[in-house]
Amino acid sequence: MLHMMEKSLNIILEYGGNGLLTLYFLAALIYILLTEKEKGIRRIMAEYPLLVLCIFFIPITPWLVCVVAGEEETFYRFLWLIPMTAVSSYATVKFLGAVRYKWLGFVLGAVAAACIAIGGNPCYKSPVFVKAENAYQLPQDVVDICDAIVLPGREVEAVFPHELVPYVRQYTPLVMMPYGYETMVTRWNFTDELAEEMIKDTSVTKNLTKIAREKGCHYIVLNKAHFIDEPLENYDYMPYYETDNYIVYQDAHNIPNPC
Repeated sequence: MLHMMEKSLNIILEYGGNGLLTLYFLAALIYILLTEKEKGIRRIMAEYPLLVLCIFFIPITPWLVCVVAGEEETFYRFLWLIPMTAVSSYATVKFLGAVRYKWLGFVLGAVAAACIAIGGNPCYKSPVFVKAENAYQLPQDVVDICDAIVLPGREVEAVFPHELVPYVRQYTPLVMMPYGYETMVTRWNFTDELAEEMIKDTSVTKNLTKIAREKGCHYIVLNKAHFIDEPLENYDYMPYYETDNYIVYQDAHNIPNPC
């Protein structure tokens, strides 16, 4: 059970970054508990978050989520139930509003803003986030490729590299894929021979084109940096479209026609 509590503590430490925002939130939580008279606000802004924290640290919670349910990778999302931003903001405004001298309120407000700024990190430092390239907030390569292969009134089948797979369905339902996100989550143990061929350091072109054709794929999309042992043209997948980073090959034996 001690091990389970350590797991919760480690997640809190990782979730809190350098820890300053977590300390700020805890201070705000305590302040609301001590000063808030309105029962509804007190319950939402203080009692409810405190209850969630208690449940999070009870050893049986990480055991049920991580061991029994097998959701260790997503246990941290439990913390999403805590309205940290709302609690911190409400407590800050309430505290500054109670300051007697206006000049002191400005000074303390600047200190609070500095704590929040120092306690956070630019999201673009994380490899998970990139700056939006278009109004869809999707990689521009996905938009360009899908626009190039979509045909009026019908669906087309295309094999995409794993780094693009999660975005295709966000852009259009008319581009079908032989495998999806399920092949990217290791713990799901979902295997697909075409997906495995696509993620090899060097794909065997004969196998890649054979499996893609068997699955009815009109197109194969390859990253220009991806290695293949033979040109796809040797197996009648011909260059059809390209972007700065990707090449789209079309099956010469299965060219889709508009409906």
